[in-house]
Amino acid sequence: MRRLARFNATVELVRPRTLLVSPLSYCVGAAVADHRLDFTVLLGVIIHIAAPLAANAHNAVTDLVEDGKNVPGRLKLVETAGVETLQRIVYAGLGVMLALSLMISFAQSLLWIFSAFLVLGYSSPRLRLKGRPIIGMAVFSMAVTEPYIAGALLGESWWEIPQYDSHQPVVLGVFLFCWYFAKGIMKNVPDYEGDKAAGLRTIPALMSSKQSAAWAAAAATTLVYVAFPVLVLVSVIPDRLVFVGLMVLPAVGNMAGMVLARTPLEYNRVGQRDMYVSVVFLGLLLFGWRPSVGSALVGLCAVAVMVWSDVSGRDSRASRHLAGAEST
Repeated sequence: MRRLARFNATVELVRPRTLLVSPLSYCVGAAVADHRLDFTVLLGVIIHIAAPLAANAHNAVTDLVEDGKNVPGRLKLVETAGVETLQRIVYAGLGVMLALSLMISFAQSLLWIFSAFLVLGYSSPRLRLKGRPIIGMAVFSMAVTEPYIAGALLGESWWEIPQYDSHQPVVLGVFLFCWYFAKGIMKNVPDYEGDKAAGLRTIPALMSSKQSAAWAAAAATTLVYVAFPVLVLVSVIPDRLVFVGLMVLPAVGNMAGMVLARTPLEYNRVGQRDMYVSVVFLGLLLFGWRPSVGSALVGLCAVAVMVWSDVSGRDSRASRHLAGAEST
């Protein structure tokens, strides 16, 4: 019984619903490189599941102060899972990433060093990059930018790097960085009080109030989603991808919910919905770039994992773990 409780707590702390944007972004990069969906891509998907999994386990151990304010139920999960178990997951994840990176390519092996720095540096007590307003959001944006770069560098051999005859990969990579930077601002709004109490200088925490932080997040999110179809029309990105810009509708609707939110539960629901918007956006981007049954299945599987996670409550930010959840 105790082992089952430990397993369930560990699953909630590694947060399956948050592990999806990185492998989806990797697949987008592979599509840009015109690399077929083969065993090599599968290995890369595993790498980019292991990276956020290790990061989530690491964050669970290092973020106890702010979690005690924002998501107090997470402290009980850490106690049940055990700090040593979570630390082992971090190093096992990094080990899997290294072994598979060495199997894929030289470029991916070099990127492992960068990835390991991101996993450990984002919330480590020494660097605490997440507590720096611009650097923290830039590091957070690497959750989709680095996998995209890794996919876009896939060649046909261990040493090969694809040659591009246009700026398509760079344009899309810069957009993905800005897109997830905006998501990082939104992601920190629900944690406004706890981050302030912990002394974290996130962009929302620098705002005069949670309401003003919500407006800033809504503005940034709206801007990046509106920018995508414009970018398609004025850049070298294929015109057929303009339909992905329709995601501006659910994105802006969700941000209206953030501006109107007042309770921790309402803010948390906005964050949960935003992850669906993000996953569907990347899934449509992948399918638009490479229309195929395989691409469609990748996107559908990602959504299915999110639905399973939410229906089963396998997430450490589930409503029951929030501050004041007992009164909602």
